[in-house]
Amino acid sequence: MSFNLTKTLLVILFSSLMAGCSTLGPRSNDYLLGRQDVTINPLDAADAEQEDPAYQLMVAEMAVNTGQTELAVSNYLSLALNLEDPKIAERAVRVAVYGNDMNAALMAAERWIELDPERLESRQIIAAIFIRLGDDEQAFTYLKQVIDSHSEINDQIFVSLLAVLAREKNTETVLKVSKRIADEYCGYAYAYYLHGSLASRSELAEESLDYLDNALEIKDIPDAHAIRAKMLIKLGKREEAVVSLRRAVSVQPNNKQLRLAYARLLVDVKEYERARVEFEKLHLLAPNDADLLYTLGLLSLEAQRFDDAEKYLTSLLATGKRRGEAQYYLGRIHESRNQYEQAVEWYSRVQSGEYRFDAQIRSANLLATQGNTDGAIAQLKKMADNSQSKASLVRIYLAKGEVLNQAKRHHEAIDVYNQALLVIPGNTDLLYARGLTGEKVGNLQMLEDDMLTILETEPDNAHALNALGFTLADQTNRIEEAYQYLKKAIEIMPDDPAIIDSYGWVNYRLGNYKEAIRLLRKALSQMEDGEIAAHLGEVLWVTGQQQEAINVWNKALEKSPEDPFVLETMQRFNLR
Repeated sequence: MSFNLTKTLLVILFSSLMAGCSTLGPRSNDYLLGRQDVTINPLDAADAEQEDPAYQLMVAEMAVNTGQTELAVSNYLSLALNLEDPKIAERAVRVAVYGNDMNAALMAAERWIELDPERLESRQIIAAIFIRLGDDEQAFTYLKQVIDSHSEINDQIFVSLLAVLAREKNTETVLKVSKRIADEYCGYAYAYYLHGSLASRSELAEESLDYLDNALEIKDIPDAHAIRAKMLIKLGKREEAVVSLRRAVSVQPNNKQLRLAYARLLVDVKEYERARVEFEKLHLLAPNDADLLYTLGLLSLEAQRFDDAEKYLTSLLATGKRRGEAQYYLGRIHESRNQYEQAVEWYSRVQSGEYRFDAQIRSANLLATQGNTDGAIAQLKKMADNSQSKASLVRIYLAKGEVLNQAKRHHEAIDVYNQALLVIPGNTDLLYARGLTGEKVGNLQMLEDDMLTILETEPDNAHALNALGFTLADQTNRIEEAYQYLKKAIEIMPDDPAIIDSYGWVNYRLGNYKEAIRLLRKALSQMEDGEIAAHLGEVLWVTGQQQEAINVWNKALEKSPEDPFVLETMQRFNLR
């Protein structure tokens, strides 16, 4: 083959090589295969006694493109070992890694270092290969060469190594290497931070804290404070985590990254009002930041600061970002204000995104609340006709049943649940809803059958145990049986106020008045609910504490003057 023909062939192969790089890129196998924008030097001549390198290169690239990785690795490794071209060696490393041939990758990487000793990337890659092989000693040796090759060791070196090590999946070896680096370069804050950060990803909270604290003694690193707070929370030290970040923010009040970490931590620990204040400060620094506007809108809505929430979400709409979320939560704001027509209007604007389905469900419920039950049912039917997901269909059927129950059309609601259970047989939510509706029309057998069906497959379903136990305690003489269901329910969910109320009621029915009052007081303190107030008042009344009973009932009626549970109970005692 003449020199000119060889050169022409190599130009063609260069294009193939570039295509080969792009075919390797999408594989999640790894980051070591990044696109190589290089020019492979033409061969000056081909030794007649050896296989033509140009031909080998063509075979190697064709093998890459056709998925014959073993053939590609073999040819590239041969080329790397026989040619004085570091680009060929680099390509050989990447192809070998792609083919998961780590021994060939090591040989090619060593040749790459030999041909281009100043290229630090080759040492990082060979270290990554040794990590995959579980050889932390060799991996550390090569990364140490990377660090020591710099005339002056700086923070960025360790930040770069963190990016390399964080991508490796052999976490045990990674942590051995990062610990060696931290201990070897113990005078550098970011060396400690390197290991502290990686240890946190493996949820080694105490070890991570030790190294992060060492880092912070040398230098204030904003990211270290955020990771440190997460580790403290993992160890159950939530208040210490908040104090730690608060202190860091007070030292660096203009550090947006640190304040953002603090604000997010406050959300995580459910200190929403304090979180809102911190996000407000961030908003002043970046008034058009869509994420900040969205977060502030939700925090204000959580705090029932509806005017503020509307202001932030309207500003979010003006940015053109997160339109669906903004429209949905503007609907929620108007719904919270009982401005149902405006709420429905906002919900109707949500035409895409994850909130569209919920917006349609809420819109239908609001139509029913305004008395347009048939309009709500028609809207839900249209949704069902266009729905393919079983989970979506369950929510639609449940919404239809609830709309009909609100309108006291209980038998029609049962028909809806019956139809739904033909489409989605055995669904727990549908059985539960049908059982409760059966109780509303006096069909206790339907409630019992449906709850028992649920308990056959979900014996620890506390809500089914509660519904069955309370109904038996309230409407039958099967009190001991009811007690067993409710005892199990409260063992499963001891802090649920509805279950505490039921357990108090069954104790009342058993004559355990003192325990009943204790439980019912606890339930009412957790949730101001008319039914709980009715139960507590009744037990107080029959135990001679009539004035306190009246006080409990009157307080409930102040909140909800037409509460049916309280009014019915007071009528039974001739107080209405």
